[in-house]
Amino acid sequence: MNLRLLTTLVLATTLLLSTLGCSKKQGPVPEPVGTGSYQLDGSLRTCEAKITTSTTKAMGGNQNYDYLNVRLTTLPQPPSGAETFVLYFYKLAGQSSSAYQVFNMELYVKNGVFASTFTNDVTTITPTADGGFSGTFSAKVPPPTAGTAPPAYAAITNGVFTNARP
Repeated sequence: MNLRLLTTLVLATTLLLSTLGCSKKQGPVPEPVGTGSYQLDGSLRTCEAKITTSTTKAMGGNQNYDYLNVRLTTLPQPPSGAETFVLYFYKLAGQSSSAYQVFNMELYVKNGVFASTFTNDVTTITPTADGGFSGTFSAKVPPPTAGTAPPAYAAITNGVFTNARP
């Protein structure tokens, strides 16, 4: 008799707990945030990665170009203000997303002040199955021209971004 009572009690408790577990309401699932990182002159930057896209007709031509910009914003924000590294890509309109090529890289510091242009060493970009982009990059600052001050930065290494989205 006691075994039957114990079994009934355990069963009732299990059903009650499983019902309470199912009644928990979940809010909307947040969009995944793209991530990235790179080393700026050996100093690691951890970033949020976002993209912007646009299409433009070339001046004096009939070709349309698709542009994709990968914006890597340093997190947490440095005390001096927002810091963002931007990779600029292009392709002919109508080509697959795998045709994007890098054409410029720029660093902005202190809430949008232009700091430096970098030249590409090696850059990859790959579309992801869910509409984002992932890739790798490294770059150097070109040497100064005669009579100009040396650049503030030298190189970016070990750059990576994953699932960058709008």
